[in-house]
Amino acid sequence: MHAAVLQRIKDFQKVLRQAGLDGYICLSSLELRYFTGIYDLSHEEAVLLITSRKVYAITKQMMVAKLQTRPFLTVKVLPGDMLGATLNYAAKQKLLRLAFNPDAADFVRGETLANAGLSRLEGGVEELRKAKYADEIKAIQAACKIAAQAFAEVKPQIKTGMTEKEVSQRIALAMIKRGADSIPFNIVCFGENCADCHHMPSSKRKLRKNDAILMDFGCFYQGYCSDMTRSWWHGDKEPAQYTKIWHLVQMAKEAAVARLKAGVPVSEIDKAARAIIEDGGYGKYFIHTTGHAIGLEVHEAPIERPNAAGELEENFVVTVEPGIYLPGKYGVRLEDSYLVTQTGAKNLTQK
Repeated sequence: MHAAVLQRIKDFQKVLRQAGLDGYICLSSLELRYFTGIYDLSHEEAVLLITSRKVYAITKQMMVAKLQTRPFLTVKVLPGDMLGATLNYAAKQKLLRLAFNPDAADFVRGETLANAGLSRLEGGVEELRKAKYADEIKAIQAACKIAAQAFAEVKPQIKTGMTEKEVSQRIALAMIKRGADSIPFNIVCFGENCADCHHMPSSKRKLRKNDAILMDFGCFYQGYCSDMTRSWWHGDKEPAQYTKIWHLVQMAKEAAVARLKAGVPVSEIDKAARAIIEDGGYGKYFIHTTGHAIGLEVHEAPIERPNAAGELEENFVVTVEPGIYLPGKYGVRLEDSYLVTQTGAKNLTQK
């Protein structure tokens, strides 16, 4: 794991050198986790100063032992608040050309750094995060496997009369007992609620004898997330229209997945899925993007949408999740997470 973290540090140091910078101050919890591999590290516990050759962790005494498990970090406990101490230390080291990411800093600390003369390095870390390193892929695969196995356990337990909340609790528990660290989202919908893309599970809505079901869920494992969605009809009287839209969504998903490959424009993924649904007469009911990347966050760049910039690259991890939503009736969304390769893609959300 340390080798992969060290490699992305080295890759980022190249970015700094190319930008003519002496160093970068890392403030957010996400960036701290990304550059240390310590998935429970918080922005309240350390500040990183990444220079062209070293990485300094300015921290509190109680965090020294944890940070020292990373041999590539130079750990320092300095007087004063961590950010002020970091700026003072950088000045003493004659690191004059420093930068920070304004999107990763709160207003107060962002203002502090801007007033101290630091440059804004926008998109540098985000761009690096798109292609996953070996340790990240391993964690995402584990998170996806946890979700898929949890669904395989819970689906047979779903019975008429259960509430959306009950089912959401069961899938959450099934993921936690398999090693998930937390559950960032857990959508369970019955019937008409399936037409609400991000519905909150209700403790009152009960599953009827014949009802649509939609479940969209995932978990965090060692700092990285999974994301999958399943839709099906509960009961023996499935409406013909539901059957039609389910198969349209499945065909759209298959068309999009067939386009997943390094070098393919991101917009082509959305185009492939959207064309199937539009040709089927339900284009206006496909009301969101076709997918997104996952990693340290549930939604990361790139986003698969019309006119999206850029191309897929090897080791991107993206979802494909087309959907059709008929207000007041039901909806269908089908989603898996995929590792992009040079020749295609690998489905990660399977047992």
